Amino acid sequence: MRAIRGMAADSSAFKRQNAMNGIQRAAKTVCEIAACEAASTGGLVPHQEDLDELFALAILLVSTGQHFALLSAGLHEPTLRISPAGDLLSDQSVQTNVLRPSAELVNRRLLDEAAESYERRRPHEEPQANAGLSAWSPDLRAAIEAEYQTSVDAFINLQYVLARLAEARREGAFPIRRDELAEALKARDDFPSAGIEALLQRLTLPHRPNWVDIPKGRSEADFNLSRFDRPYSLINRPLIALDDDVNPLVLVAPGLVADACMYSLIGLKEGTLNNAYWISDEARAFAGAQGHTMGEEFEDDVGERLRKLGLQTWTRRALSWALNMKVDPSFGNIDVLAVSHDKRRLLVIEAKNLRLCRTETEIASRMSEYRGRVHRDKKGRETPDKMLRHIRRVEFMRAHASRLCSRLEFDAPPEVKGLLVVDAPQPMNFFAADQLPDGQALMLDAIAQFQF
Repeated sequence: MRAIRGMAADSSAFKRQNAMNGIQRAAKTVCEIAACEAASTGGLVPHQEDLDELFALAILLVSTGQHFALLSAGLHEPTLRISPAGDLLSDQSVQTNVLRPSAELVNRRLLDEAAESYERRRPHEEPQANAGLSAWSPDLRAAIEAEYQTSVDAFINLQYVLARLAEARREGAFPIRRDELAEALKARDDFPSAGIEALLQRLTLPHRPNWVDIPKGRSEADFNLSRFDRPYSLINRPLIALDDDVNPLVLVAPGLVADACMYSLIGLKEGTLNNAYWISDEARAFAGAQGHTMGEEFEDDVGERLRKLGLQTWTRRALSWALNMKVDPSFGNIDVLAVSHDKRRLLVIEAKNLRLCRTETEIASRMSEYRGRVHRDKKGRETPDKMLRHIRRVEFMRAHASRLCSRLEFDAPPEVKGLLVVDAPQPMNFFAADQLPDGQALMLDAIAQFQF
C-alpha cells in the first residue's frame, strides 16, 4: 500500500486504527457500566442508532475524565466555552501538540518496522524449531503460574478454547455460570484444565450493585474509566460477573479474553505493568525485574550509539566515581556520561525507555514526574520529581567540574550539560522540558543528528 499510495497509506492506517481503538474503548466502557447498572432480566434490544449514541456518550464520558486529569495537572486552563451551535469547547492544545504527533510518530515507526521485516523472497520458509522458546524462561512461567494458579498452556490456550465454545453455540458472546464454564472446559480433550477454577476467578471482574459503589479496600481510581491498566478493568479481568452469586453468571466474550491475556503477557514480559495490576508477589517481582532490565538495556543502547558516533561514554556511574570524591547518595547515579568530540563538554544523560503516553491522563502523570518541580505530600514533606533530580545531579557536577579532570582525563574543567534521551515520544519532547536548564528531551532515533 505504501508503494501505491505513498504517505497517504500511513495516514489511512492511522485513522483506521484510531477508529478501531475508539470503538473498542466505547464498547468496554459500556460493558463495565452495564454490568453494574443494567437490569438482570427483561430490558430492550437496542437499535443500531441507539448503540451509536450510547457509544458516543461513552467516549464523551472517557474524554471528560481525560480533560479533568489535564486540569488537575495544570496543563489546561480551567476555562470552557460554548460555541454558537451549543457545543462545549475546551483547550485542545495537549491533544493537538502532544498526543496526536506522538501517536503519528509511533504509527509511522511501526509501519516502517513492518515494511522492513516483510519477507518477500522466502514466503514458504519454515520457522526455526526453537523460535520463541527462549522467551519462556522458568521465571516467566513461574510468575504466570503464581498469578493465574494454572499452567502456562492453560493461560495461553484459554482464549482459543473459548472461541471454539462460542463458535459451537453460534454466539459471539454468551452468558454462563462460572462453574458450568469450568465443567465445559474440563470436558474438552484439547485443553489442560488443571486449576481452571482459580484461573476463571482471577479473570472475573466482580459485580457491583451500582457504579458508585466502591468495594472496601478499593479506590475510585480502580474504576476510573479514563485510566488505562486498572486492576479492575476488562483488560485485566475480561469475564464480566453479572450478579453477586458465589457462582456468578459471567459474560464470556472470547475477543475480550484474547486481548486481556495477550496484553497481560506482554506487560509481564516487558515489565510495563507493575504493582497493583498483579495480585501475586511473584508476578510483581518478575515485572519489576523485567522493567529494571529493560531500563539498563536502554542505557547500554544509548551508550553504544554514542560510541559509534565517536564519543567516549560510560554507563551507570555514581557521581562519586566521576568526581573522585564523597557524594551524598541522595543524588542518585548517572545513566550515561558522554564526552564531546572536542573534549570540552561533558553530557550527563538521563536515559529512560519511557512508555508512550496513550491518553491525556498518562500525559498528565508523566509531566508530573518530569516538570523539574518539588512534590509536597500531605505531611508537607518535599521530594524532587525525576527531572529535578536529574537537573540537581547536573548542577552538582557543574559546580565541581574541576574534579572531573582526573577521572575523565579532561585538560581543563569541562562545560557540563544535561540531556534526557527517550525511546518513545514523550510530552517533554514537545514542550516544557526545553525550557528547563539541562532538561532538553531527545529521541534516541535522532541522536545522530544532535550537536554534541
